[in-house]
Amino acid sequence: MQCKLTRLSLLISGLFVAGAPAFAQTTDVGTVTVQGSSGTAAATGLIQAEESPKARSSVNRDYMDKQSPTGNPYQMINLLPGVNTYDNDGSGLFGGNIRVRGFNSDQLGFTINGAPVNDSGSYAVYPQEYTDAENLCNIFVTQGSTDTEAPHVGATGGNIGMTTCAPEDEQRIRVTNAFGSNSLWKRFVRFDSGKLLDGRLKFFISYSKTTADKFKGAGGAIKDHVDVGANLDLGQGSFINGSLLYNKAINNNYRSLTKAQIAQYGTGYDFGTKAPVHQPAVAGTAQNDTTYGPNASIANDNYYAYSLNPFKNWLATVNGHFQLSPTSSIDVDPYFWYGFGTGGNQLQTVKEGGVAGASQVGGGVRDINGDGDRLDTVYAYEGSRTKTFRPGVTFKFNQQLENHKLMAGYWYERARHQQTGQFSPIDSNGNIADLWQENSDVWLRNADGSVLQYRDTMTISTAQSIFLQDSINLMNDKLNVQVGGRYSSIDRDFTNYPSTGSTSGTASNASAGYYKVKKSYADFLPSLGLRFQLDEKQSVFFNAAKNFKAPGNFSYFGLLSGGTMVNGQLVGATQRAVPVDKETSWNYDLGYRYNTDKWMFSSSVFYIDYHNRIASAFNADTNSKTDYNVGDSTSKGFELESGYALTRNLSMYGSLSYIKSKMKDDMRNSATQVLPTSGKEFPDTPNWLSALSLQYQRDGWYVFGQAKYTGNRYTTLVNDDSIGGYTVFNAGAGITLPSTSWMKKPTIRLNAYNLFDKQYLNLSSGSGSQFTTNANTVNGISGSAPSFYVGAPRTFTVTLTADF
Repeated sequence: MQCKLTRLSLLISGLFVAGAPAFAQTTDVGTVTVQGSSGTAAATGLIQAEESPKARSSVNRDYMDKQSPTGNPYQMINLLPGVNTYDNDGSGLFGGNIRVRGFNSDQLGFTINGAPVNDSGSYAVYPQEYTDAENLCNIFVTQGSTDTEAPHVGATGGNIGMTTCAPEDEQRIRVTNAFGSNSLWKRFVRFDSGKLLDGRLKFFISYSKTTADKFKGAGGAIKDHVDVGANLDLGQGSFINGSLLYNKAINNNYRSLTKAQIAQYGTGYDFGTKAPVHQPAVAGTAQNDTTYGPNASIANDNYYAYSLNPFKNWLATVNGHFQLSPTSSIDVDPYFWYGFGTGGNQLQTVKEGGVAGASQVGGGVRDINGDGDRLDTVYAYEGSRTKTFRPGVTFKFNQQLENHKLMAGYWYERARHQQTGQFSPIDSNGNIADLWQENSDVWLRNADGSVLQYRDTMTISTAQSIFLQDSINLMNDKLNVQVGGRYSSIDRDFTNYPSTGSTSGTASNASAGYYKVKKSYADFLPSLGLRFQLDEKQSVFFNAAKNFKAPGNFSYFGLLSGGTMVNGQLVGATQRAVPVDKETSWNYDLGYRYNTDKWMFSSSVFYIDYHNRIASAFNADTNSKTDYNVGDSTSKGFELESGYALTRNLSMYGSLSYIKSKMKDDMRNSATQVLPTSGKEFPDTPNWLSALSLQYQRDGWYVFGQAKYTGNRYTTLVNDDSIGGYTVFNAGAGITLPSTSWMKKPTIRLNAYNLFDKQYLNLSSGSGSQFTTNANTVNGISGSAPSFYVGAPRTFTVTLTADF
């Protein structure tokens, strides 16, 4: 692949080279030390002073206050070095994906107020389900090295943390209304209690409702969200902070397209608006909804109202900090996550059991259309239903001993992750009997009364870590040495209950029988960090850390082969071994920082050594998507970021990233097929990323412009297909008007996304590291076309905010 640097990348490169001294600086992980204000290098809110001996970037409230209030966390950190994100829609309500140094979202650990929010089964991340942007105060990205105390067993590529804002000291009510393109409308209200109980207690509660249409095709999104936060000061340095998050949303999906579909139908092609209808029932006749004349276009167009993602979740967190003495303390941080919902393209066909019932699970499907026979193929709504109960707790003991700052702790979590696939009836007007798949009375059933399901699994995951870290200050605090280690493990207890194993409702032996898998994964993960303060302004750092990721639970699906169905039960099947092992990585960083009020600069050179890197690809032996260890690989590159106060009112931020990844091994696609992946780059990992932000702020008003360049990248594991680079420009402006006797700080903001309406594509790789192996025929192995999301066009948001 050819690398092409745009003018933006060259501008930023020159900006760093021309301004950088010969050698920069950071703060403890999770600690914000600089808030942007006029005349400082941190005025944009995109760079902060850090002291940790590892690569780390963050955005704070100053930056997020100027963005669209519907934006999700991926959009907020898009300009940071090493970060490659896309959003399915400019509103932030329809999800997206993120990669950091080529690590996919399911290889990064995500936390909110210290609690992990990656999916407990697959480690997938759904950014639109988290806290309201108005309540976020800080988002940090640790590129490469996962923090020693981080509660993760699926993070080989660092971690991303979100922290909600504390309640205000003064009582207030904040009201926000936002309007925008595609009928976007957000209503937000937050009440802060101010200090109560002699100043020891304060809390806030907020509620928002957001709706929007898709920018192409029919459908939209509707989201209800509640945040609650409380701080209780226990005195003498001890406190308890708590938060509660509730989110309920339904959004229709955007259709991903192959290049051939785009060439044939255009970029505006999406799901159809015609609801499928049922063929009139006739007893004794085999009927098929898919061949019924009025449904002629359904197979190609699908139906937008059945391609959706209803989901609701709760997250409760508590941080109890207890100061035992001036030099020692204990932190107790329990949390509880509950998630429930469905998703995917949920229009499916179900074939009634008929004479073949004996060879199907549960005796085959009962009569669906009520015509008295079991001969028909009928359209139905199938929900990929997931329900998760996930309690956990972290204990930390902190002790200062002269020049040693010791931290020791333990993290424990037990997640109960149920995944089922029920079918509900639909009528000929597009109505669904049970959209949320919560009412078992209406679900389709088999002849023996069992629920018809394409999957029925339970994964109980018990994860834990024991960790220890010593931060040592030497040479009159010029040298800081961090030595840490954690022993992390996860026990997977997976149960597969008999199901069809096919979204069509017909039997597939791979999942038709009962089986269990018990697997344990563990590793000792050492880390070493060094930071040397050259002078008051300059420092250098080095970090080396090992990370690991246990396979997701989808690796345990469909492990049966062979066997025959007898009276609705599978007998004589063989259970295959889990096809994938844990992946590990060693991450090395060497960096330099420079920090003054007017100028901040941070740089790092990194090297990543992967072993057994996991990716999902098509398995010719099982005729399905399977997780693979694609072998060892390496990545190396550099990252630069800088903030400048050009004048008291004019500030600039820029970032530039380069990465080169290489796979070392050929990939065995089946027992007899090998794909030439050795020497190839990992897909969806652009060599170049660059970003620039320019902001002018004065006397209660501001205006800013941003640009983000994303370079060329491959779309398959064998690198036989690629997509080009692109630059997207965003802009914003706002003004705070004079307060009145009843309204304080009335503010008007305008945000424009993709200002010049750039057309571009992003690779659809699912919520995990799912890649197409080859687009064309390679070594006799037929290819399949990768699919893409069309980038969102120009969109606008107007936001009105005031305190009362």
